[in-house]
Amino acid sequence: MTLSPDGGGTPAPRTEGSIEAMNAAYRSGIVFDGRIDIPIIDWRHYLEEQLNMHNSRQSFVERERMLDYDGDASNQVIWFTDARPDRAFDQTPMALAVMDQWLTTGQRPAAAVDTCFTTNGALIASGAGVWDGILDSKPAGPCTQRFQIHGTSRTVAGGPFEGNVFKCALQPVRAALGRGLYGWWQPDRAQIAQLEQIFPTGVCDYTKPDVGRPAGF
Repeated sequence: MTLSPDGGGTPAPRTEGSIEAMNAAYRSGIVFDGRIDIPIIDWRHYLEEQLNMHNSRQSFVERERMLDYDGDASNQVIWFTDARPDRAFDQTPMALAVMDQWLTTGQRPAAAVDTCFTTNGALIASGAGVWDGILDSKPAGPCTQRFQIHGTSRTVAGGPFEGNVFKCALQPVRAALGRGLYGWWQPDRAQIAQLEQIFPTGVCDYTKPDVGRPAGF
């Protein structure tokens, strides 16, 4: 971590990601672009209050990338088990049994649907629509209501939900302010000057594609 040398008066030195490394990540195939044709059961304990890392959203990031790729995420199932107040039940054996049936028969089992469970593993809800309201504008489904999916500093700044920008294109601070990207917040002159001092080369412009993505990918 690089910190301000004087407790915040002077901005911390900024670092810049390697375009070469980003290009290599794409070209080597380690960037998931949504292209996958095998069954997936994405199961996780819901630990937002304990970890406060907002990682639960990654299940839906994965789904959004699949939808962006070819409009189809029917081979992905999302299961959440409530870990509040304690992580009590392990849904892994159930997920493995469902996956084994799915792969062995080549047919999707009845249990291979979006589902959420209580702390002791009891069913809360399952089937189409339980996660409504996360990737669409529909009213929140029963699992969505139970398990809040949080944003990140990047999505708050206008970044895409699917998080597929390694390095953003830049725009001047004043251009971002003029476009209303900071919502209700209206900085005064001193705050604008401080922003321009912190971000002398500009802030992210998420209307433009990933600078770290090589041509052809």
